[in-house]
Amino acid sequence: MNKCPICRSSATCTMMKQEHKYTIVCERCGDYYISEIASNYQDFKSLNKRQIANASGWIRENQEFEIISTKIDFLKTLPTPSIPEKAEKLLLYVSKEFPYPGYVFTFLDDGGKSKPLYFAISWSYDASDCRYIYYDYLFNEKKFLSYYDAPTEGYKISPSGWAYIDELKRINPKSQQAFVAMWFDQKLDNAYSEAIRPGIVDAGYKPLRIDKHEHINKIDDEIIAQIRRSKFIVSDFTGQRGGVYFEAGYALGLGLPVIWLCEEIELEKIHFDNRQYNFLPWEHDNLPELREKLQFRIEATIGRGDYTENKSS
Repeated sequence: MNKCPICRSSATCTMMKQEHKYTIVCERCGDYYISEIASNYQDFKSLNKRQIANASGWIRENQEFEIISTKIDFLKTLPTPSIPEKAEKLLLYVSKEFPYPGYVFTFLDDGGKSKPLYFAISWSYDASDCRYIYYDYLFNEKKFLSYYDAPTEGYKISPSGWAYIDELKRINPKSQQAFVAMWFDQKLDNAYSEAIRPGIVDAGYKPLRIDKHEHINKIDDEIIAQIRRSKFIVSDFTGQRGGVYFEAGYALGLGLPVIWLCEEIELEKIHFDNRQYNFLPWEHDNLPELREKLQFRIEATIGRGDYTENKSS
């Protein structure tokens, strides 16, 4: 195998025989793992252009993720971000990579072609889609980028672009977004899809869940921006993941309300510093109850939101 199973680009693929999986290093998708079974799965090979763009973008945001056959449906059904959301992803990325005002950078390689890396960062289908994001939208429409041709040809983040980036990192009291912090393990998929996500939607808010690699030591700029953009955070402590404690603590530091959840059998494992909070315990065999209680807790604590889910999306 010499091509990325996700985007079909050239990639370095190393077989880990004892673990029956490949290590993939792709210019577009980045670094991830895929099981030998999943790499040969026919349904995985039938991803359309939109699904490839979404899967590639998600993998780029969640480096060192391991794709197994049971995760293929998840990758196939990832929602497509809106144009403004794609542009925000790209703008936040370049602001992190080139953090000094006045730094000139380019989206093109030495041959004048769009770099595949930026396809993934902006969840773009192809070069034309990516160019629309950075040129038509960020540069031409929003004026968040400025073009320079001397002494080096490329773009700079404009003053209005830096102002917008700063705005993204501030709390938005009118937000209808609820950030979800939880352990992204397969055994909690039903709890999220059948209770946590619909409970948030029932209360009138848009849930946002970002899967991050388990051993990340620091939260990245996009997660910080998303927490700041949210009206509140729903934190499920099942699995006792350090990232969940970090994100809940960060939200508290910002003054954001936190809704506390934990599977009932793990309540005694909650760190003593957090036991003072009013947790909603839940059980796997009674997810409808969690959905209802979460909705009521949100409405009682935050108030009802105005978000209505588009069933056709």
